[in-house]
Amino acid sequence: MSFTTHKILGTLGVIGALAASPAHAQSSNDEIAVLKAQLRALEKKLDNVQKQANTTQKQTETVKQNFANANAAMHKKAVPFINANLTMPGNRPTFCTDDGLNCIAITGRLHLDTAAYSFSPKSAGTTPQSVNDGINARRARLGLIGTFNKDWEYGVIVDAGGTTDGDVTLNNAYVAYKGVKGLLIQGGYIDVPYTLDEATSSNNIMFMERAASQVLATNLAAGDNRAAFGGQVFGDHYWVGAYVTGPTTGLNVNHSQPQPLGATFRAVGLPINNEVGTVLVGFDALYLAQTGGVTNNTLGISDRIEVRVDPATNALLNTGTMNFVNNARVLSGEAAVKFGSFMASGEYFDYNIQRSNGLSDLSFNGGYGQASYVITGEQHKYNTSAGAFGGINPARPVNFATGDLGAWELAVRYSYASLNDGVIRGGELKNTTVGVNWYVNQNMRFMFNWIHGTVDKFAVNSNVNTGADYDVFAMRTQVAF
Repeated sequence: MSFTTHKILGTLGVIGALAASPAHAQSSNDEIAVLKAQLRALEKKLDNVQKQANTTQKQTETVKQNFANANAAMHKKAVPFINANLTMPGNRPTFCTDDGLNCIAITGRLHLDTAAYSFSPKSAGTTPQSVNDGINARRARLGLIGTFNKDWEYGVIVDAGGTTDGDVTLNNAYVAYKGVKGLLIQGGYIDVPYTLDEATSSNNIMFMERAASQVLATNLAAGDNRAAFGGQVFGDHYWVGAYVTGPTTGLNVNHSQPQPLGATFRAVGLPINNEVGTVLVGFDALYLAQTGGVTNNTLGISDRIEVRVDPATNALLNTGTMNFVNNARVLSGEAAVKFGSFMASGEYFDYNIQRSNGLSDLSFNGGYGQASYVITGEQHKYNTSAGAFGGINPARPVNFATGDLGAWELAVRYSYASLNDGVIRGGELKNTTVGVNWYVNQNMRFMFNWIHGTVDKFAVNSNVNTGADYDVFAMRTQVAF
């Protein structure tokens, strides 16, 4: 009960008491009149308070209703909430809508290399005279890949590894259509799937580096971070792809000047491809129509000695600058066989450089053969969409508590490349590599390579060998998802 109500009742009590006393009836008439007046005033105040309370309640209810109406209108116009589910295929964080039509995933890889060289120059004219041991983040990539409406794929990946660790470059930036089974059309900056070894992911290659002969070919108009547009068709017994290519992301290109322009073609057939074994044969072609050189259409071809820690070895197998180059082409063949845990593969390359201004054309060649055996029993399985072989997923990932030691693979490769023709004396490389690969789990492996090789390099009409003999002991720590 409120203070005002108590006051009214008290006043009524006083009036009652005064009215009940005869002795005071006449004398208190005036007082009663005053009290009645006070009572009427209090009742009037009480009515006003009640009216104010009713008004406040109505205003509150009106505000609530207006808020509810506005909230309903806002939700009616808003985009419905979409659920996203987190999965970890291959330990890759992947978010997908409930219907699975739209996904986005985080991808990355780290290839941390270390190498120790035993380097012997063959003369005082050899460049370099010595090389340095060291550590190099060969690849340090991180990015996003995903799909839109199931049929469209995209990716944006940067790389902070390479010759100079820490220089971040754009590695991949592409869009692809895959709405038809066995067909992929893509464009952007990609790793062009030209040659068997290049079509094999760097996470799954048999040795720390691809063979020099293959690198010489892909560097002309294919390889990593290459601007390209094209497509591929594939099935269990075939793979065919063709691409038009441009510059790489790492090239400092002035777009007011001519750009590199090329094309690649690869066709693969698999007469045998089943659980027991796989036989692959293929043909590849690359054409560089425009070198992109500003002066005299220049072109140079070079590679290191199949390890990337010290870039100085790039000077050993090197044509130097070739002028007046109209175009270049590479024709190559590839073959592979896989039977159980054993796999062997190889490629041969024929390079031809067409020149003008009275200069003769040039012809170089190279190739490699390699084989491996997984002593723990796992297999390199053929990847239909890549047209190449995948990596090893250990049946028993490393767990020292249970005695599980992962998967172990032994590998050997012989490779050669000759960049000698006419007055161009780029050198001749011969390498033998022995490798041991330890697959800790599906995301980690350690690679151990011993490279024994030589580069012979003679200038025209000279008996001085400016090449080198070398042994390299190298190791890679690899993490990929």
